[in-house]
Amino acid sequence: MRIANNVEMLEVPTPAPHHPVLIWDDDDVVLIDTSFPGELPALEAELARCGFTIEQVNKVILTHQDIDHIGNAKAFRAAGAELMAGAREVRHIQGDEPLTKLADMEANLDQLPPERAGFHQMLKDAAPALYTPVDTALADGQELPLCGGIRVVFAPGHTPGHIVLLLCAANVVVCGDAANIVDGQLVGSNPQMTHDTRDAEASLARIKSLGASGYLSYHTGYLAS
Repeated sequence: MRIANNVEMLEVPTPAPHHPVLIWDDDDVVLIDTSFPGELPALEAELARCGFTIEQVNKVILTHQDIDHIGNAKAFRAAGAELMAGAREVRHIQGDEPLTKLADMEANLDQLPPERAGFHQMLKDAAPALYTPVDTALADGQELPLCGGIRVVFAPGHTPGHIVLLLCAANVVVCGDAANIVDGQLVGSNPQMTHDTRDAEASLARIKSLGASGYLSYHTGYLAS
């Protein structure tokens, strides 16, 4: 879906629809988030729809450490992309520390509901193959000189170091999982998948204060304001 000039909301349909974002200009092709493990062919098909190959993506920005966002980061880095992430997420993405959701579940295994046991085991099995070095750690308020400017905004809660990205030229916020769209309204991170709900509420307020003309949510699509 075309959101603005050279801003495309991609759609990877399985295991449930989700939306990496592609932006580009004459100098850079930037992918924001990389889908689930095993979904690289579907993601490459979306790149092809926009006229690009994996080798042409020279920057990848990860909004946070979750498996459905870092799932193919290693492949893009191997193809030549510079990998970027918020500074507080880097150690988790590289495997220096466990993924936050995995650590949270393992700290409470005796209270883990049966329906979460499979998710816990999947994370435990899959995570080691996904860890990859991060080339650039991003700071809150940093503005990247890419595609008309990309401002990094710290938005913790869903994970401790989650970031959102203001695409300055389009005045659109890429929210990752820090915000969702429900009944035409921008709401916060899914509480069941949130590390710190108080931080998540504060981050939603910060996102709304940016005064954007639109919001791209990873799992729930696009909302024009």
